[in-house]
Amino acid sequence: MSGSRREGAPIRVGFQRSTPPFSYATAAPDERFEPIGYSVDVARMTLSKVFGGAHATPPWEAVEVTSATREALLAEGRIDIECGSTTITRERLTRCAFSRPIFRTSHRIAVKPGALAAASAVKVVGIRGSTSQAALESSGGVGFPYTFVGVDSIGAARDAFLADPGIGAMVADEVILRSLLGGGETRSGASLLDVRLGGECYGFMMRRRDREFLRAVDAALEQVLTSDEYPEILSAWFVDSLPGLGFGLGMDMGDGTFMNRNSWN
Repeated sequence: MSGSRREGAPIRVGFQRSTPPFSYATAAPDERFEPIGYSVDVARMTLSKVFGGAHATPPWEAVEVTSATREALLAEGRIDIECGSTTITRERLTRCAFSRPIFRTSHRIAVKPGALAAASAVKVVGIRGSTSQAALESSGGVGFPYTFVGVDSIGAARDAFLADPGIGAMVADEVILRSLLGGGETRSGASLLDVRLGGECYGFMMRRRDREFLRAVDAALEQVLTSDEYPEILSAWFVDSLPGLGFGLGMDMGDGTFMNRNSWN
């Protein structure tokens, strides 16, 4: 159904390695890439409906992508769809197609103890060119002077935040930030600032020419997001303990902050 997928060939689905609870892998990088997460479960249910019916499991090949590589891999035909935590933006819509939203969120800043008391500007690490960077820079001020330090992936941002004493803060999607840093408080003692920056929706990313595939994914997603199983998926990834990570987010998924069902229409 997709533009470059051969009949009978596996569906090549792009996932990121370090974006829990949306998609992440607990195995070592040199082992087989087998992602798990909210987006993985929703994608599997959706593609099962698209290619084989409600209870079928289609041929599936998980392909590791990053924020820097996902669009190129899609354009080159090395993946058929990217399913993770990619924000639907007007700029991306000029190059790619998106499904209906699968999640709504905002950005937060994690700050190390004492960072805001420093005399110099706080170095805030985040993904270069991301919507997190845009939300930070368009916020009109976050209450302290800062300089943005851009890196290529969320994993690199996390590593810099935890390992580099010169980095005082990190900006990212709130849910991913909570997950990467072990919940609200982190082993480095960092905490989340109260302010939320921006608001955005995630969607599955496809090629614009694959119009039939896009329509089929949207129709299947509507069924998934209104199914009896969907609340169980939300609870598994946003409330309960996350597999392989040893903690749960314990989030209130009914407060309207993260799940804006009006944006799905």
